[in-house]
Amino acid sequence: MDVKYSPGTFCRDIHCPEHKALESLEGDAYLEKKKIHCQDCTAWRFFRWLEERNYRVIRTADEVPAKELAARLKGIDPATVDHLTIEEILCL
Repeated sequence: MDVKYSPGTFCRDIHCPEHKALESLEGDAYLEKKKIHCQDCTAWRFFRWLEERNYRVIRTADEVPAKELAARLKGIDPATVDHLTIEEILCL
């Protein structure tokens, strides 16, 4: 069953019928053939648009509380220094 493309999905996730011709390729050969083979694909056009403008897609992490971050930076289990202030943790 084919699934319609939605942002954030990949060729294999939506069972793109065009992807089968590319599965045996790797690296630069894969990218070169994909540029031609998938030029009408919405996902690929977005990827190429990002690449042409030197943009990158990054994954953001959940915000970590300052006290927990200070403990992690010092290599300490945050639960063991819960009673200390950030300054005290950084002085350890």
